[in-house]
Amino acid sequence: MGIATRVRATVPLVLVLVLAACSIATVETPDPAAIPSGSLVPSGDDATGPVIELGSSNAQGVGWRYSIYPSGDAWCTQLETALGTSTGCGDILPSGDAAFGSVGVMQGDEGRPDIIEGMATEETFTVWLVENESQRRFPATLMPLDEADLDGVAFVGVPPADMTVTHLLAMASSGEILETYELP
Repeated sequence: MGIATRVRATVPLVLVLVLAACSIATVETPDPAAIPSGSLVPSGDDATGPVIELGSSNAQGVGWRYSIYPSGDAWCTQLETALGTSTGCGDILPSGDAAFGSVGVMQGDEGRPDIIEGMATEETFTVWLVENESQRRFPATLMPLDEADLDGVAFVGVPPADMTVTHLLAMASSGEILETYELP
C-alpha cells in the first residue's frame, strides 16, 4: 500500500510543475509597425564588404529597413520587417536602356500590404506603384546608392492594404515616364 500512496502523491506534484512551467513561458508577438534595429547581419549570400543601410521607415503600419552589401562580384539587397526578411542577390542594377533593375515583392499576410522593393536609374525622380483597375498611384520611398558607390536609387513601396499593385512607373523629374514595369 505504501507504493500506491507515493505514486498518487507524485502525480499531482508533476502536474503542478508542468502547469507552472507552461504559465511562465510566454511568446511575444512582434510589433509589425516597429522599424527593425540592431546590427545589420546579411541573411543571403556571404557579404564580402560592409552591409550598408540605405533607409528605414514606417508606412501603412509596417516598419521596414533596407540595406545593400557586396557578395563576390554581385550585390545583395535585404529588406527587413518585424515579420520577416527578404534578400536578393545578383545583377541588381538597371542595364542598357532599362530604368528598373531588380524588383522584388515581399508578400503581406493577414490584411497587411505587400512591400515592393528594387533598384532604378539615377534619372528616376519618382517610382509610382500603380493599380490597373482604379489607376490609383502610390509613391515609393527613394534612397540614393551613394554610400555603396553605385549609380542609381533604391526604392521601397508599401501601398495601402486594399491596393493591388499591377505595375510600377519610373518617372524623371520632367514628368517623362522612363519605364513601365509589370509585376508578375
